Amino acid sequence: MGLAVLLVVGGGAFLVVTRYLPALEDARALRGDLERVVDRAAAAGLDLDRPALDAMRDDLGTARQRFGRLDALLADDPIVAIARVLPPSREALAGTDAVAGAGRELLDAADASLAVADRYVTIRERRSPTAAGAVAGGGSALTELVELMATGRVEIGRAVDAVDRAQALLDGSPGDLPGPVAQVRDLMLDRLRAYGPALRAYAEMDDTLPGILGWDGPRRYLVLTQNPAELRPTGGFIGSFGIVTFARGEITERSFQDVFLLDLPWDYPFIDPPAALVRYLLGPTQPWQLADANWSPDFPTSAQQAVRLYQNEGGTGEIDGVIGITTQTIDEILRITGPITVADYDVTIAAGEATLKVLQNTRVARDPAENRKAFLSSLADGLFEMLLAVPPTRWTELAARGEVLRTERLLLAWFAEPGAQAQIAKLGFDGGVRNDAGDYVYPVDSNVAPASKLNAVTDRALALDVQLDAVGNATNDLAVTWTNLIESEAGRPYRELRDLEDLRTMGMYFRLLVPERSRIEAVSAGATTLITAPAEVADEAGRMVISNYFRIPPGVAHLMYRWVSPYPADLGEDGIATYRLTLQKQPGLRPGLLKLRIAVPPGAAIIDASPGLVLAAQSATIETTFDRDVVVVVRYRPVSEIP
Repeated sequence: MGLAVLLVVGGGAFLVVTRYLPALEDARALRGDLERVVDRAAAAGLDLDRPALDAMRDDLGTARQRFGRLDALLADDPIVAIARVLPPSREALAGTDAVAGAGRELLDAADASLAVADRYVTIRERRSPTAAGAVAGGGSALTELVELMATGRVEIGRAVDAVDRAQALLDGSPGDLPGPVAQVRDLMLDRLRAYGPALRAYAEMDDTLPGILGWDGPRRYLVLTQNPAELRPTGGFIGSFGIVTFARGEITERSFQDVFLLDLPWDYPFIDPPAALVRYLLGPTQPWQLADANWSPDFPTSAQQAVRLYQNEGGTGEIDGVIGITTQTIDEILRITGPITVADYDVTIAAGEATLKVLQNTRVARDPAENRKAFLSSLADGLFEMLLAVPPTRWTELAARGEVLRTERLLLAWFAEPGAQAQIAKLGFDGGVRNDAGDYVYPVDSNVAPASKLNAVTDRALALDVQLDAVGNATNDLAVTWTNLIESEAGRPYRELRDLEDLRTMGMYFRLLVPERSRIEAVSAGATTLITAPAEVADEAGRMVISNYFRIPPGVAHLMYRWVSPYPADLGEDGIATYRLTLQKQPGLRPGLLKLRIAVPPGAAIIDASPGLVLAAQSATIETTFDRDVVVVVRYRPVSEIP
């Protein structure tokens, strides 16, 4: 809301006028007014309240009055009028006019932003009974916020248009302005670069989020509740699913059920599963069903497959999108709401306990005639109520948790409407296989036969060594280590799960996504079976896929791949080479250790690298927790360029 307000700092452009007019004190005071507005907006954030809003409006009113006096002097002062026709000062004054015009536009943007902010504060007051002027309100805060975004498009569009006009004025100003004018113009441009994209992003959300939440008509979503204890490519085994419908920001339908109530019996048209699913999990007689829909590491692909299988099995109603969550998602919600008690089951779940307690309460039904996943429906009802009731004082914290859901891939979404899908991809919630330029590594675990819940007590560590050659190829050595802790004290609750008492060994189908046309040089593994070659090599989502199946007994198991990525390093014409590497994190995977070493060609010299990398003479290293995507860049001077 306050992004456009922050842009008002550009109004300091009128300090330039002090070079020509005797209004020094007004100009200095104007800058103080604007700086106060910036400080108030930055400090408030989502916690913006009525006193802060009123103070910003007062500061802007004072700033506009001062600006009016300065603008009048600039337009009407006879000395300035003479200067406008004299060659030495004509161009400088034209540049000053452009900067002044940009300031006016940014003040208009601030006014539009404050109009939306005023309505936002009103919603906060309605949801905070102790706030001054509070009134009773029905519905939920989500409903009101969706309405604000949907109906605030005019004001936000006006702010964006004003910012665009300000940008055009500044871009069109002369390049050789006098020092003070140039300094203020550059200050305004800096503010536009910093806050303009965020304002435009909010405007885009205004155009798409209300539609996603049913402003223009009900939107019905298939929710895949994935169990990371039995890991699959997009977060875990789909043990249950739900249908959630939004209408004008209000949840009008929500229900969850055991996936096997839909999948069984197999009396629907047979759809052939992927060959690896047949070979390592389902066997030749089982059809592809919703429980195993998320076989692709690319969530948009898996989501569309889930819709297809849901409808093939008799699922009813139009599906407008798919949302993927895990029990880890529930843990993050509980960090905001606090523990939840599922009264029907007399079970309380705190953050960090969701995976185990969901398993304990969904292995079997209390009543043979009952849906064994009925616990999830009761849990979901309670979570929705608690989440929608989060008070405004915690909205900032809620937004911070949303960032965790994004970066750690704990909430994924695909929408049938292309505009909504493009927006969700831009925000980073789409779960797609990344298509970044440069080198790429995406290790993907799948828990297959003998299927178990052992991912809950299995750690995975990665050690990746990258050696660049003189022409830009990268030889990658990846060592993967799994530690199955089922026999430890941490594994005891999982050893005691009903129907899982005898499972100690995990079936693992491991896939490695790397750049297309990579060359495999070596594969080795050995826990229960010696592996010396990939079981399969294929292409998916624009990446080459190398895969193997093996078993991980209690203790430690290893797998090593060596491959050559073709020319990921960019040997620039400026004599500087740039190597970029993206390591993508799998949804649902327990965070593990990542060790990375990037070595430049012998004789080359590293110039700089991404923050966090430790530089040596010819290598850059990092040791970190792999709980989100890692993107690193190393710039170096090739051998031929070193004197």
